[in-house]
Amino acid sequence: MKILILGLGKSGTTALVYKVASGLPHCHAFSGGKPGKYVGNYENAVYKHTYNERKGKTFELYKQHLEQEHYDRKIWMARDPRDAAVSRMLYRWHRGYLGRKKQYAAHLDLVEKKEKDPRSIPFYEICRYIGHNRWPMTVEEVVEEERARYRQMHDFVKTLGEGWFLFTYESLVNKNFDALHKYLGFEIKEETEVPKSYGKVVRKKSVGDWRHWFTEKDIPLFKPAYLPYMELIGYDGHDWALSPNPVIEPEYSSQYMQNLPRRVTVDTFLRYKDRVIERLVKRA
Repeated sequence: MKILILGLGKSGTTALVYKVASGLPHCHAFSGGKPGKYVGNYENAVYKHTYNERKGKTFELYKQHLEQEHYDRKIWMARDPRDAAVSRMLYRWHRGYLGRKKQYAAHLDLVEKKEKDPRSIPFYEICRYIGHNRWPMTVEEVVEEERARYRQMHDFVKTLGEGWFLFTYESLVNKNFDALHKYLGFEIKEETEVPKSYGKVVRKKSVGDWRHWFTEKDIPLFKPAYLPYMELIGYDGHDWALSPNPVIEPEYSSQYMQNLPRRVTVDTFLRYKDRVIERLVKRA
């Protein structure tokens, strides 16, 4: 069986690919790369990819790939845009900050201030410091980037046919797998975890964290950008209630940010080791 998992980064795609692969015998799990990079003649294989315009992983590219490659099952992985935005913001420096130390320091400083007083800084203000081309971005640029991202996803998901299955990060966290099992035709192993070499992608495993990060100033800016996609997926577009007592834990925020750059070399080595072991097993 050949399975495709597609979604936006930080939507749970990495966790899902290994859980799905755990339910099939002799199954290979592939994460990342351009579509088609790891396609091979396997008894069972699960391929996870993410949409990222900046890296050239556009929906047009995936549409072209799907015209050339057949998959027995196709899953679109969705996540509440507000929670995804928080995770993506904190994951910004997962490849290190070479040549951008001042930007990283400014970003980290704002996150630490936000931890001490969650209501003191709007979420959009922190997002101004995560740009890849320049920083700080304007507030308008931050909002437009989100609007464009979710407009593209809305338009793509709206065209998906009956062969696709919509699964959400929230269902993953809450272990609601019955519908997924029915679609796949087999049961996954819920306890399967992400390999250590991909451990940095794992953060809080929670739902609704955005309620602690967003402020009243954020809602009128981000709501119009997210609402069409939220309604398409089935999220409650009317629920924008913030936490009455917001708490942002350093363990999952500033400390997480600081640990990411330190893991670059270690994770690269672990992934190389995993590939070597897989080749040796195949030859045995």
